[in-house]
Amino acid sequence: MSASAFSTSDDVITRTITCKSEATSLDDLVDVYEVKRCVSWIQQGYFLRVALQFPDTLLVDAPAVAARIQQCLSDVSIFILGDTSYGSCCVDEVAAQHYKADCVIHFGRACLSPTARLPVLYVFGRLHIDTVKCVAKVIETLSPKENTKIVLVYDTPYSYAADDIFATLTQHYTGLVLSKLSDASRNSVLPDHLSLESLSSMKELTVPQHSGERSFNPIPCLKQEHMTVCKCGRIIDLPPGDSIDNYSFLFIGTSDSPTLLNMMMTFNKSVFYTYDPQKDICGRELLNINKALMKRYYLIEKAKDANIVGIVAGTLGVARYRDMIDHLKALLKAAGKKSYTFVVGKLNPAKLANFAEVDIYVSVACPESSLLGQADFYRPVVSPLEMEMACNQGREWTGEYSTDFRELLPGGSMYVKTDPLKQSEVGDVSLINNKVRTLGIRERPEVGMSIQKTVAVRSDSTTVANIAQNAGEFLAGRTWKGLERQLGESPVVLATEGQCGIAANYSSEPGS
Repeated sequence: MSASAFSTSDDVITRTITCKSEATSLDDLVDVYEVKRCVSWIQQGYFLRVALQFPDTLLVDAPAVAARIQQCLSDVSIFILGDTSYGSCCVDEVAAQHYKADCVIHFGRACLSPTARLPVLYVFGRLHIDTVKCVAKVIETLSPKENTKIVLVYDTPYSYAADDIFATLTQHYTGLVLSKLSDASRNSVLPDHLSLESLSSMKELTVPQHSGERSFNPIPCLKQEHMTVCKCGRIIDLPPGDSIDNYSFLFIGTSDSPTLLNMMMTFNKSVFYTYDPQKDICGRELLNINKALMKRYYLIEKAKDANIVGIVAGTLGVARYRDMIDHLKALLKAAGKKSYTFVVGKLNPAKLANFAEVDIYVSVACPESSLLGQADFYRPVVSPLEMEMACNQGREWTGEYSTDFRELLPGGSMYVKTDPLKQSEVGDVSLINNKVRTLGIRERPEVGMSIQKTVAVRSDSTTVANIAQNAGEFLAGRTWKGLERQLGESPVVLATEGQCGIAANYSSEPGS
């Protein structure tokens, strides 16, 4: 086991948290955090309890933003959500509901996963980018050629500059396509001529009333004449008859962005170029996608070998996460595997290492939190798609990959129905340890059927491997099972006085 799977008190003390060193100036605060649009959105929805969710990097501006919104909406209660229950890219509906919030305004970069219960407004902020330098570096790296097909994608904090960059690059690249964020809340743009003072004086806004249940999920792909691709929280409109595999991608953002990794795994047949605004560097991404996919295929084989599977809820806010957990439970049962469900908050190696009986974990999380590094974890952690490939005999490995678990559910683009006829017990050989394994439910003998009771003589040199099928069998096979209750054997004693003082200095210690 890797030593890094466990943390010490020294690790907690020396751990650094990255935050902004300086707060945003009051002059820029209204524009950077789109305060006018936030106020208008709250008024249009008639919300009375509003939660403002900030990542750690933007907490320094949280009090000022909350104060500006509160000035315009004196009768609205404003709450600040700091430490999220899961990833900061997701909406923390759990913390918001603790304050009985009516809605959430999410600040900072986001994965754009649809929420399950609360309406959400995304405010991505504005990281600095020099559009002139960006265009110059892109042209220097990608020589303009006739019919060069490129999709321009960007991380959410740079969305405000995407239109300007696209307008300039189209003069050099005729085959350039601009992606759009699949976020319905971005459509509620407030006209610039309205001021905060005018908003604070407005009592009501004439807006269409919602009937029945309101939908606050990202807008779906529209069925139009052209080809529309909806992946990774982006909408890409292609010319009629064209394929996304014919396009290269230009990503505006850092090379270590989880959005970039998610896109490279999803569009694994395309070439990716990255422009980093912080370093002013543009180049081709050198990540070997085929090698990365083979690593994921190795995890699929590990999932086939596993008998006890832990289903980890990596989110409590993304829509249909409960449906995915129920789907995995049924799938694992049909494959003859035992499953246990865990809700542990933010995942780390120390938490998952507490359950030694689990052979492998499957994480139900947002797309950008599904691909976890495996080096520090005691047991492998796979995505729902990889577990499906291991247990659903109707699904075959084609190289097509997705980190969005909603696509695997009924109605999704990658849904494959489990065929009961194919889920019968099938013999197989593991590609990892070369041992024989069985996939599918082991058929039980029917009532009245004779059972073979022949006894075979075993050689002394032969050993029998006993593989635990559930946590109870695993515990029964342990040599040490915890403290034993020796009832009637331990002497009965009266209560005695314990330690007196504080942890740093007890009265019984020398020098007290």
